[in-house]
Amino acid sequence: MRHAPAVALAFALGLAASLTAAAADGEPAEDRPDFREGYRKGYDDGFASGYRKGLEEARRAAPAAAAPPPPPPPRPTGPITVSTAYYGTPSKSCDATRWLAQRVNGRRSASFEVTNEMCGDPARGERKQLEVTYVCGSIAKTATAYEHRTAYLDCTN
Repeated sequence: MRHAPAVALAFALGLAASLTAAAADGEPAEDRPDFREGYRKGYDDGFASGYRKGLEEARRAAPAAAAPPPPPPPRPTGPITVSTAYYGTPSKSCDATRWLAQRVNGRRSASFEVTNEMCGDPARGERKQLEVTYVCGSIAKTATAYEHRTAYLDCTN
């Protein structure tokens, strides 16, 4: 083992000589082909390792998610209370609130025919429409229907 220090010295001198030669050329280490090849290989190996790790994690079964809670039961809403009801055209209309309120207030749902009986014919010969605003408990709703059609007011949901 007498030669071990001599071998170490020779290795150190060889390494110093190669670094000195590269520095003497003025070429930075990053520009040397062996450096670039080593860097690329290290990058490729690291990428492949990470990709394999991601695939392994994806294969593992995720713990089963807890089932969502059941939807709450439908909350009951109050009965129909008519706020406003106007029958006619945008330029000519009449107030049908009292007529409609007498027939539907207090019910959970109601349907009725939209006719001139509600408050007369405010616009002869023109297409008329009923616009109703009503309340179900604390929920405001609206409904519309044309003349000679059926309107439906609903407080069941």
